[in-house]
Amino acid sequence: MPERPTERTGARRPGRVAAPRAGGEGPSGPPAASPPGRRALDPARFLEGLNPAQREAVVHGDGPLLVVAGAGSGKTTVLTNRIGYLIAERGMDPDRILAITFTNKAAREMKRRLASSLGPVAADMWVSTFHSACARMLRPYADRIGLPRSFTILQEDDCRRLLRDVTDDLGFDAKQLSVGGTKALISAAKNRLVGPRQSVVETNDARASARARIYAEYQQRMRRSGNVDFDDLLFDTVTLLRDHSDVLAHYQQRFDTVLVDEYQDTNRAQSALVELLVAGHRNLCCVGDGDQSIYGFRAADVGNILHFAETFPGTRTIVLDRNYRSTGTILDAANAVIANNDLRPEKNLWTDAGVGRQICVREADDGDDEAAWIADQADTLLKKGAKPGDIAVLCRAKAVARPIEAELVRRGIPSRTVGGIPFFERREVKDLLAYLRMVVNRDDELSFRRCVNVPKRAVGDSSIKKLRSFARSYALSIGQALDRRHEIDDLPSQAREGLDAFADLLDAAGSAAVAGGPAAALDVVLGDGAYLRELVAAARDAEEAQYREESVEQFLAIASDHSSIEEVVEMASLVTADDEDDDGSRVLLMTIHASKGLEFPHVFVPAMEEGIFPDRRCTEGAELEEERRLAYVAITRARRGLYLSHARQRRVLDQVRRPERSRFLDEIPTDLVDAMDQPMAASEHGVDRFATLKAQLGL
Repeated sequence: MPERPTERTGARRPGRVAAPRAGGEGPSGPPAASPPGRRALDPARFLEGLNPAQREAVVHGDGPLLVVAGAGSGKTTVLTNRIGYLIAERGMDPDRILAITFTNKAAREMKRRLASSLGPVAADMWVSTFHSACARMLRPYADRIGLPRSFTILQEDDCRRLLRDVTDDLGFDAKQLSVGGTKALISAAKNRLVGPRQSVVETNDARASARARIYAEYQQRMRRSGNVDFDDLLFDTVTLLRDHSDVLAHYQQRFDTVLVDEYQDTNRAQSALVELLVAGHRNLCCVGDGDQSIYGFRAADVGNILHFAETFPGTRTIVLDRNYRSTGTILDAANAVIANNDLRPEKNLWTDAGVGRQICVREADDGDDEAAWIADQADTLLKKGAKPGDIAVLCRAKAVARPIEAELVRRGIPSRTVGGIPFFERREVKDLLAYLRMVVNRDDELSFRRCVNVPKRAVGDSSIKKLRSFARSYALSIGQALDRRHEIDDLPSQAREGLDAFADLLDAAGSAAVAGGPAAALDVVLGDGAYLRELVAAARDAEEAQYREESVEQFLAIASDHSSIEEVVEMASLVTADDEDDDGSRVLLMTIHASKGLEFPHVFVPAMEEGIFPDRRCTEGAELEEERRLAYVAITRARRGLYLSHARQRRVLDQVRRPERSRFLDEIPTDLVDAMDQPMAASEHGVDRFATLKAQLGL
């Protein structure tokens, strides 16, 4: 087997010492000597300012540890301080610690804190998301499971495009088998570690059988193209570790301890990965809160944290229930709501920060009245000195935010709806990413189809179909068919010339990448100006043209910060919408799911009505409990002010409904509530206000 890079094999760098193995001297023993080249660290600094429960978690010795961390209880502090304490007190090697989070933003914050307390040695640590860690573990051994080491991670819309092709090619009706539904089924299967063959066995009806066939063909095409999707990163890494004992032994020895944040959000594949990695030493610290498990639709299994002690016998459980974020009133409301769930940890949040003001609950006439009231309250808060970024509107469904956003626009209150088109999903950025993917992997059919005729080279759909047909006839990849394009007799001469030019461009870009990195490759792609001219010509106006040109410039700057095309492509593929930052200059409107991990001085939760919150499809059993956990998460995002509202009537899909107020409102004790049930004057909303809004928008 070819030699692997040192940083991926776990070979020690000069000046590092091995961490004590399980069963070695614990925190009660003498501090380990600092290795040469590393500054001495005082273990006591990582215990400063901690409350007793936090301190207990930080100094825990060997064996599995579960930290049940309530909202706002300082879990990130506990995680980072525990890492620092292990290094300072026990001499643990930083690059033998694996810390896993769920978002890149959380990973960046943890790295920032570690760099502040540990210095340069923090750079050696593996602090990343599950998907990033899996990509890093999988790549050196990808050939063991039939993947090239240069595999490409597909983004969501690329996966859907491939699924549309597969659905059509297999002769299924996309109207009967929606791509979204099929993708969700495949994702759920992979997260449960169910492969295509087992999926076929599990089917029990015609539609499920059809989707199982699509799953199998989708995976075959992914493998032929050297591609993986997000779910494959988990599935394939677990498969690699289970099927190859030497690789498993390597990574078990590579990491002396594993720490996982937000463990309540793990699915079966993620929990299996953790179990495999710590099976030898069992030095595992997981932090999470079953009351905040809200990603069941992504296959998260709250049972992973509720039954943690059964999975890892000998677990020590420590509860963090002191909240440093919210007022006593807000916490009392959250505790009262979540107490109605049966499947939950024993925990009751408390604070010594004071009672705070009552929770505002308002009954509005309708959605327009509700939007006007929220805008009024926001305007009042801003006039009293709040910044726009101090205010968040958290919605159970995206549609609820639309009239509120329109009202904020009408009032001139700066706002942003979270969930717009992320940078790496922009058309021009995806075009250039497709070129980079083709430079390193000519078998990537999706990237080929995206960029082969952008800018136009007379290689239309008909010519692409002939090339694909040729590839299928001779069992070739798309890259191999491109190399043998001159053997395709019925290919038009203009298309042949276009393919020649495309292949030459990829060759030139590849040579440039070797000499000057990914930015040099992009310079070749953009060199003759044809792409930019076509991009600008397709813009609707000068503003859009400038926006797209700036996106290209931004991407060039990003590429210049990386040494290889593989780094750029992987980074772009692993960035998610959850990683967007905000500068605090605008009121934020977002779903409750998107608010996880955030906090705001003032929080509005509109449309607290039966059928919306809880969702009409989730009113029984485990689904209702997850809806209640959503309410708990929404409430605990607020630090000082919490505003809840519902309407007597609401227009939903062109129908006017008269919903009952949410049961979650009735679960909040009345002594915590300031009811504001007086509707606004009709002249302040309704037809007149809508007419004004239309006029302002030029409609």
